[in-house]
Amino acid sequence: MSENLLLKGIKVIDAASFIAGPASTTILSDFGAEVIKIEPPKIGDSLRHLIMRTRRVNPQSERDYCWHLTSRNKKSLALDLNSEKGQEILKELIKDTDVFVTNMPEKTRQKLKIRAEDLLPMNDRLVYGSLTGYGEDGEDSHRTAFDVLAWWARSGLMDVVRPSDNSSPGSIPIGMGDQPSGVALFASIMTALYRREKTGKGGEVYTSLMANGAWSNGSYIQAGLFNADFPDRQIEAPLHPFGGRYKTKDGRFLLLAIIDAAKEWPRFLKAMNLEYLNKDEKFSSFKSLNSNFQDLYKILEDKFAKYNLSEVIDKLKNSGVTFGFMNKSNDLSEDQQFLDSEVLIKYENKAFGDNSLTVNSPVFLKNEPKKIPAKGPDLGEHTKQILLSLGKSEEDIKQLKKEGIIDF
Repeated sequence: MSENLLLKGIKVIDAASFIAGPASTTILSDFGAEVIKIEPPKIGDSLRHLIMRTRRVNPQSERDYCWHLTSRNKKSLALDLNSEKGQEILKELIKDTDVFVTNMPEKTRQKLKIRAEDLLPMNDRLVYGSLTGYGEDGEDSHRTAFDVLAWWARSGLMDVVRPSDNSSPGSIPIGMGDQPSGVALFASIMTALYRREKTGKGGEVYTSLMANGAWSNGSYIQAGLFNADFPDRQIEAPLHPFGGRYKTKDGRFLLLAIIDAAKEWPRFLKAMNLEYLNKDEKFSSFKSLNSNFQDLYKILEDKFAKYNLSEVIDKLKNSGVTFGFMNKSNDLSEDQQFLDSEVLIKYENKAFGDNSLTVNSPVFLKNEPKKIPAKGPDLGEHTKQILLSLGKSEEDIKQLKKEGIIDF
């Protein structure tokens, strides 16, 4: 299968850190691109240390789950870009590289000579992918940021999901804004590669965490731009039964999303054996139902509480009612739909055991296979291999390691 991957022959340098920038090259690698991850010798990419640094708030595991998700399929080149010899190796790599990706702050790019203006003159077919917190221009363009700041808080998403204006802002899990922002950078890169097919020229592409947060919150932002009247949120608004979240007997939550009520509400009543409600004057018409929706909510709460989630699913799955249910992150390997639709896929060569799984990238092309995911590389694991491919001798490589320019 590796012979038939769509992006085989595309060479990518990933000089980014943490998640948002590297997530874009993960998708490129899934479709067969060769991705060389440049990391500082000795310490490596900061993502390697994230879990240990955040022990208080994040799941703990003997495996570095963030690293193996975002760095799968990649080759690790431990290279000191602060050194003259490291810069010489970078220049050699750039000559036949198709895509270069970074999310380093502007000052770091300038120091390491990895700005677009530094690299594009070396290779006019190079696509330079940039990911920033707040965009390429403006007074905040050079500020460092993480998704919780630029994607979540600055975009208004953090506010929108609060139950009321008096509720404390909620937090987000690792990479919640980074991963989709990486998809946007991947799309930008692929668009530039398509342009290169037409013009023969590469160029610079970019996106930002803030732009992706705004896109995720696009409907509410557009409402604000049109001066819409937003609901009063001084107190938490009660949910309507048609969009309810109901706790089942086994402690799970089922969610309804009944939009076309004229069609779906009768189906729901029949499936749940609640047709007697049609004879209750409080619920016999949509007008009366909406006037008494809190009473109806309580009836449905009591009804769902009598059944386990699986029993409710059995009742509703063929009813034509729009519903779903809440999973926890550690439930998903038991959710057959995730496996059947290849949202979860197995690692190559049983990397972490017979049934070790990872999250597939969300880009699919019919009849275009993806690479079976390989675990993230050890620091400098491919340094020697890459330097030999550049024509470096064994003696050259030993000397470079002795000087601390490389690591493996």
